[in-house]
Amino acid sequence: MSTLFAITLAAAATVQPSCSWDRPGANPYTGNADAAIDRYTDIPERTRVKLKHRLNYGNPDETVNITRDAITGKYVYDAEIRDMHFGAASVCHTVTRSKWAASRNEPGAVYCVDQHCILVPKICGNVSRIVRPRPAVAQVPPPAAEAPPNWSEHVGDTDLGLVDAPIVEDVPNLRTAGFLPAPVAMAPVEERTIEGPGGFGRPVPGNQPIFPGGSVRPLTPPAPGVPPVTPVPEPETYAMLLSGLGLLGFAARRKRRAAAAAAAAGKAA
Repeated sequence: MSTLFAITLAAAATVQPSCSWDRPGANPYTGNADAAIDRYTDIPERTRVKLKHRLNYGNPDETVNITRDAITGKYVYDAEIRDMHFGAASVCHTVTRSKWAASRNEPGAVYCVDQHCILVPKICGNVSRIVRPRPAVAQVPPPAAEAPPNWSEHVGDTDLGLVDAPIVEDVPNLRTAGFLPAPVAMAPVEERTIEGPGGFGRPVPGNQPIFPGGSVRPLTPPAPGVPPVTPVPEPETYAMLLSGLGLLGFAARRKRRAAAAAAAAGKAA
């Protein structure tokens, strides 16, 4: 519906500044819900289209209880009701409920789109407007700026002892205290020179054995009182040994058979 037609509908309605809604149901709204919403020209047209669609399909946000002093439901609403439609085309800007009994309670459906809320009481179908305030958002104060460190604040408070430090540090002897074993004395051995590939005539301490190819591996002396450990051959070593003995036996047996065959041939001749 165009804006001009909505303005025409609003002008055609009988508008009253204030009314008393003291007898609910006595003068129900008999007009069209779409026409009533189009009279709210301060609501954007796109929002009015959504509101009309929801009213036509009966899709409210919730059902509220209308009493003399409040409108209560799942959400919080202002108690004031305004722009209520009566009869065929009568609109009251402000509606009071001061003559209601304190115990009176009328149900109504609320439709809200973009913070624009429409109230339709069940008893008379008077299309009207209410306000659902936005929830208050607590203002979080910005974090206070941290002051830069003052590097000169504690200068000279602590003596680090770097200038007058002793030449020998006062560190306990761990060997004397029993935390480390006593060193093992080793007989001095004459240094040798690596010969062979990769040796380049470098001197090697005598307590390091030289292996084939010029490689050197440190020799770790056994701890005092502990007998040396005899290496145990690996299973592969036994297998190779047995295989070699088997080959030797086979070769000897073959040689004996060849010699016997040659001797037999000589006798036959």
